Amino acid sequence: MERPAPGELFACLDAAETIRWDYRTTDLSPRGHPLEAVRTALRAQGLPDAAAVAKLPHGRRVRYAGAVICRQRPGTAKGVVFLTLEDETGFVNVVLWPKVWTRHRVLVKTSPILGITGRLESQQGVAHLIADQVWAPRLEQPVPTGGSRDFQ
Repeated sequence: MERPAPGELFACLDAAETIRWDYRTTDLSPRGHPLEAVRTALRAQGLPDAAAVAKLPHGRRVRYAGAVICRQRPGTAKGVVFLTLEDETGFVNVVLWPKVWTRHRVLVKTSPILGITGRLESQQGVAHLIADQVWAPRLEQPVPTGGSRDFQ
C-alpha cells in the first residue's frame, strides 16, 4: 500500500489557524497579528483600527478594541492606570482615571482584549484615548494573544 504524501495527511491550516498555532506555541507570530482574522467583525461593530484612531482629530469620541500588551500603574501617577493596546496596524495608548479603573478593574486586569470608549487627546503627534468605559469586545472566534507586561 502506498503511503500518502505528508501534505495529504491533514487539511492545511488557514491563515488565522496558523497564527493561532503560532501564538499557542510561542506567544507571537511572524505571519500576522491575531486581530487580522477578526478585523471584518470589528469593522462591522464600528470599531476602527489603531492607524485610523491615530488620524482622528483631538477631542473626538472613539470606540476601539485591541489586544492588551502593557498595563502600568506607576506609584507617582496618583492612581491613574495606563494601557497600551495593539492591533495589526499599530498601538493605542489608553488612560484610565482612578474612577474608571475602580469601576472596571477586574476586566482591565484579566482580559487579554479590551474595548475602550472615550475621548481622544492628540498633542504634537501623540494620541491618548481617555477612557470612560471599558468593555469586552464581541468576537465569534477565540483570539490568541501573547500576553502583556503588567504592573501586578
